[in-house]
Amino acid sequence: MSGTVPSSALRVGSRTWQALYNNAGGLQRRCLSSSTPRQAVHVVTFTKSASPELQEILDTIREKIILPSYLPEDQRKRLYNHKYKKQLQVDPITLEIDGQLHKFKYVDMMRDLPNTHDVVTRALNAMKTPSDFANLPRLLEGVCSQAHRKLNGSLYPKMVRRAAMADCLTVVIDCAKQVKRTGFKLDSSETINELLVWIQKGAIDSNWDKKTTQKALKRTQQILDLLEEDENHQPKEEVAVSRAFPFYRDPQMLAARLHMAAALAVKHHGGKDLDGGLVAKYAQELVQLWPEETGLLELHPTIAYADSREGMRYLLERNGFVWYASPILSGLRMAAQVVEPELAQQLKKRAAAVGDELQTALAVARKSHSTQRGVALYNKLFNPQASSEVAATEEA
Repeated sequence: MSGTVPSSALRVGSRTWQALYNNAGGLQRRCLSSSTPRQAVHVVTFTKSASPELQEILDTIREKIILPSYLPEDQRKRLYNHKYKKQLQVDPITLEIDGQLHKFKYVDMMRDLPNTHDVVTRALNAMKTPSDFANLPRLLEGVCSQAHRKLNGSLYPKMVRRAAMADCLTVVIDCAKQVKRTGFKLDSSETINELLVWIQKGAIDSNWDKKTTQKALKRTQQILDLLEEDENHQPKEEVAVSRAFPFYRDPQMLAARLHMAAALAVKHHGGKDLDGGLVAKYAQELVQLWPEETGLLELHPTIAYADSREGMRYLLERNGFVWYASPILSGLRMAAQVVEPELAQQLKKRAAAVGDELQTALAVARKSHSTQRGVALYNKLFNPQASSEVAATEEA
């Protein structure tokens, strides 16, 4: 019997997959060395980008990371096995999609495979427009769910920032809702609070437009519901143990909802709690969880600040703290204008503690030469004259 390994191929049906975000189709594969048909699968495809840079990166990710993951396990092992290098040069594994034949030759895992974190970061940096960000769910599905690559946790807050700055926050919210498909987990405090601040910022930047603020309130509730009801967003056990609260009961998260409810009451209802007493309800829940005269930094034990990747250490960067804490202080102060005096006094005690922390952080952040997004947000909320002066300078 000859020692030559027989030619192997993988064939796929002709329909293009365009399922999650308006591009779905069917796919069927079978190994030509066997007459037994294999189970139908879906192939991740990207929409064409107007950016040559982004298109090149997406093509690399698809060819190098995503498509090989559809090969049967034995063929994938052969693909990365050096002893099959010469054979695969003349007899490559093939994958046919929509009539296009993809040939897989030997891949040196150390030299030929792109670093997952680096190539996804490059793709994210190249996304500028809504049409670019329409590919983000597909990118995450292909890399994380299909190819089972793990991304560095620091990428998720960045995804939120980049998408929000392109007015595509809906994309990352949908990614979180489709966590089983995209792998976008709300399982770190930084990612969750980055998302919540950007949701609130939409209302702030609209000068508290009623519909925009109502939308922001609805979105904050959706995020809290995901944290409570979807077990896919549960943090790792060691992260959960180091925290004083589960995410959906964390006062830092709950403060976002209170902020938006209070803003509606103050800006549109004459300071009255007309929406079924939501402000009082949310405020009461918050003060029950948040010890009085305790600042934001004191809500969690010291051990929570030890993990720079998944813990609370992100709050120790001064400008970052100002970014995350400013909406919380705004919400506490607004809510105190709406609720009964006794509850208002409780809110003011928490607000005073957060305010002291903010002033300390501001003193350092204002001297920093880094991007001062926290200072800019603080000025927008509490020092509009300074915010207007900065905007006028930038326009000039």
